[in-house]
Amino acid sequence: MPRTSLLQLALAPLLLAAGLAHAGPPAAYPDIDEATATYRLAVVELEAQGELPQFPQCTSPDVLCMDPPPTWFRARVLDTLHGPSLPPRIHGATTSHYGPMPMASPQYGKPRLMLLRSDGDRHVMMRYANGFLAEDRAGFPHLVLVDAQPIWWLPCGATDLKEPIHDAGLARASRIPMEHYQQRFANEHGTAYVLRGRHAYPRHAIPMAKLAAWLARRQDLPANLQCRPQATR
Repeated sequence: MPRTSLLQLALAPLLLAAGLAHAGPPAAYPDIDEATATYRLAVVELEAQGELPQFPQCTSPDVLCMDPPPTWFRARVLDTLHGPSLPPRIHGATTSHYGPMPMASPQYGKPRLMLLRSDGDRHVMMRYANGFLAEDRAGFPHLVLVDAQPIWWLPCGATDLKEPIHDAGLARASRIPMEHYQQRFANEHGTAYVLRGRHAYPRHAIPMAKLAAWLARRQDLPANLQCRPQATR
């Protein structure tokens, strides 16, 4: 076999992986078989979003769909905490009653922890299964707890890994303006915050390094990771 053919053969898996990592958005909401799906817990940054076609059943005059159409997203993968490693960039899809996810937050920055159901090539973020991360003074990321309830899309017991926020850098990065707190959190989640001046400061966060080590030690994790499974869309 010619040398050039051997080289092409050797590079083929790398070229294929690169092509999959940079493939375009899905044409429709992915139908991933739950029986063969794997779940990935990853730290990502959103780069783009767009609208997908509405579910066919929603076009029926006898069906009332309260959600807008599903959305696709492109994300840069910073780390895979659990499950098969993801490529550097992925396209995925999700649903929401509120439309596209916030692309960034002045309080928490862009990185977020996200639970994905995958068939290897296609990825679906479980509905609302993501949370903003904030960095401490040393640059280590933490999942900021915006309320006092256990996080349903993490394994049972994961919320017990929370630590009080004492680091000044983490406190600054996770605080929210008082008006935002009053609008969204004061009534139901007030006990999760400390009020100082013009900001509300979350009391607790989960260090990502601590969560990753805890996940690696666990041998009894459910396949879908979730403590309280939600609807698949």
